[in-house]
Amino acid sequence: MIEPPRNGVTPVIPPVAASWQRIDAWLARHAPARLAELRPPASTDAIDQLEVSLSVRLPADLRASLLCHDGDASYLGILPCGPLYSTDAIAEIRQMRMEFWEGEDDPDEQEAPWWATRWIPFAGSDGDEHFIDAGPGLWHNHLGCAPHDDQAYFLGWPSLGAWLHEVAEAMEHHDQPSRASSVIHPSVGKDGEIDW
Repeated sequence: MIEPPRNGVTPVIPPVAASWQRIDAWLARHAPARLAELRPPASTDAIDQLEVSLSVRLPADLRASLLCHDGDASYLGILPCGPLYSTDAIAEIRQMRMEFWEGEDDPDEQEAPWWATRWIPFAGSDGDEHFIDAGPGLWHNHLGCAPHDDQAYFLGWPSLGAWLHEVAEAMEHHDQPSRASSVIHPSVGKDGEIDW
């Protein structure tokens, strides 16, 4: 009997909260001022209200991340994605993107997408948004980037949880640049600034 082809083994990814604990601990040791820029957790009510306002169910990893930190208050961002958005900023940025998208002649006929109805922004700056695809299909839960002046693209990360795990790995091994990592190792300046 011939076995059907296997699609591969789904990798085991730690819970989002575990990755945030590692990131927080690293920041406490190496960049405490940056740790202080992370906001406290969002309330479940605020997250539920966000889902109502978006009319989209948030990906589980984004919900878990917001329950750790409701974004950050930094100018450049603490992680290699620009500032993390709060629940309020997610609603505001998505609304702005949807208004631009709906203003197109026929947004559903675009060959190269600039925005999609089920994309949820989670970080960014200056109109360049990192998003999670909350829609069904091949790209469900994948991370992407939507520049303000070009077409959007996916980054190769299957989930926010997978990306946060690799960010934590890169932080913890920042002094071992030869160690292979899917995320660039950060360097920490004497003033506690993090450079990705």
